[in-house]
Amino acid sequence: MKTWTTLLVSGVILAAAGTAVGVMMNQTPAPEKAEAEEARWEIESVRAESDFYRPEIRLVGQVVARREQQLTTPLSSEVLAIPAKEGQRVAQGDVLVELDDFDTSQQLRQVEADLQELSARLTIQRQQHRMDEQALTVEKAKLERLKDRLQQQQRLVDRGLSPQQQADDLQQQVEQQQLSVLQHQTQVENQPAQLAQLEASLQKLELSLAQAERRQAETQVTAPFSGRIARLGVQLGQTTQPGQSLLTLYSDQAMQMKVQLPHFLAGNESDLGAHASQNGRTTELRFDRAEASLGTSQSGVTAWFDLVDGEGWLPGGYARLTVQQPAVYSYRVPESAVFQDNWLYGVTGEGRLKALSIEVLGVNQDGDQRWLIVRGPDLSGELRVMTTRLNNPVTGMRVYEPGVDPDPELATDEAPAETES
Repeated sequence: MKTWTTLLVSGVILAAAGTAVGVMMNQTPAPEKAEAEEARWEIESVRAESDFYRPEIRLVGQVVARREQQLTTPLSSEVLAIPAKEGQRVAQGDVLVELDDFDTSQQLRQVEADLQELSARLTIQRQQHRMDEQALTVEKAKLERLKDRLQQQQRLVDRGLSPQQQADDLQQQVEQQQLSVLQHQTQVENQPAQLAQLEASLQKLELSLAQAERRQAETQVTAPFSGRIARLGVQLGQTTQPGQSLLTLYSDQAMQMKVQLPHFLAGNESDLGAHASQNGRTTELRFDRAEASLGTSQSGVTAWFDLVDGEGWLPGGYARLTVQQPAVYSYRVPESAVFQDNWLYGVTGEGRLKALSIEVLGVNQDGDQRWLIVRGPDLSGELRVMTTRLNNPVTGMRVYEPGVDPDPELATDEAPAETES
């Protein structure tokens, strides 16, 4: 009986405690769910400046001589002397290489002797021609006299005053004289052909003389223009071969820079400005000429620029070129504002990003600041672009810049105060 009483009392107490807890839980208000706040990313931005800019591109060019000549020899001869050295500056007409001239001088003397002999023969032939013409005149006159005597003798024979034998003798003399006249006339008529043959031979010898004199002169290789020796191709005592290169000479007063330009500059080469830098020195470049170039690896335009100050520049070396393109209306932005070389992210008035497709035209150096010159179909008017390098920027992303945009409101987790009834 006592046990049952204890259990009953315990059950009443537990029931009362559960009822109290339930009442307390029903009186505690449930917390309100806070709405999720859209994230805003802190960035930095600049105003893109629009104007007519001259975009610059950086290229590498090769120094070449405007005038360069490789001196060769047609002779097989021994090198006797090399007065010039590599890198030495020489004047026009200076002797650079001396070759053995024994063979060429002998050939020259032989041609000169042949020419003198033929000239003498031609003189004799011309004198003979004049004598033959005079002899022909004499023979013709003699023939006329014989004919006159024959006629007179024949009249005497016809009148019976002279024997026929005398007339026959005169007739034989006339025939012999006619043969002599014919022989002299043939000689005179053949003289022009003989003279022409000798004169042709004389012209051939004169050409041979000119060639021999030229070969003799080629034993002394002289500078065709003032310049500097780039390299020597022979040594002292060496026997040259026809066509062999002796040395290379270039004009150090007219140096050029050869450069491969991008294809989009084709047609505007003459409007380009440029300067070259090498080993701490810089010189202005002036456009000279250009030609299209096509290849398996690249295509574009090969251009040559004159170095305004070419003193000390050596052919074959390389230099950095800064090429200024013609002015074009475009925008100037920092390098950090360009993503993947063809995107900008503009900041709208609502504080959101907008991707803008662009074309990078070149760079622009303003003091120590380096800018990119860009243009694109979506660029117009006032433009504010992001310069912060976000990992994955997308169109529509909310951003703000301290000091420019209002600071974002911070979300709070505190529950509103309970209103008393």
